Amino acid sequence: MGVILMKKRISKRQLSQELYGQGLRVDTIAELLETDPAYVANSLIAVGYTPAYTDLYTHTGPQNRYAQMLAGVLRFKNLEAARESVTRIDELYHRFEEARDRRGQHQAQLLALTGKNRAEGLGKRREARLFADWLIEHLAVEEERETPAAALAPSQLRLAA
Repeated sequence: MGVILMKKRISKRQLSQELYGQGLRVDTIAELLETDPAYVANSLIAVGYTPAYTDLYTHTGPQNRYAQMLAGVLRFKNLEAARESVTRIDELYHRFEEARDRRGQHQAQLLALTGKNRAEGLGKRREARLFADWLIEHLAVEEERETPAAALAPSQLRLAA
């Protein structure tokens, strides 16, 4: 009786990891495997690698102090999930605003922009519009308010001669 040899099928994910282990870069691996670089990068990230690759769909860089607070907020599977995300982003934005934390507000704006871009990239136009509308509203520059003279301290008042 003859021996039957069976080839073991290797997935793109496994092959990505193997090629990365041999020193190839994410973009080179993606080209060889005819796949998206984000797919390769996320395959590597999933097993603990930190490839020198970033784009809209991967997170490999150092995390700031807001990362944990914003983790899991971004959802756009459907309109309801996107609405919940925008509501949560808005809550965080206003919490940062009350604390006069401009960096936090900026992170909330970036998260909304990321949500818009990712949803749009997946063809989820209505979900993307929710994020875009929130972002447009929160990018407006507030007009400077004039302070009534009665509210100014005497040293701030100038008398006309």
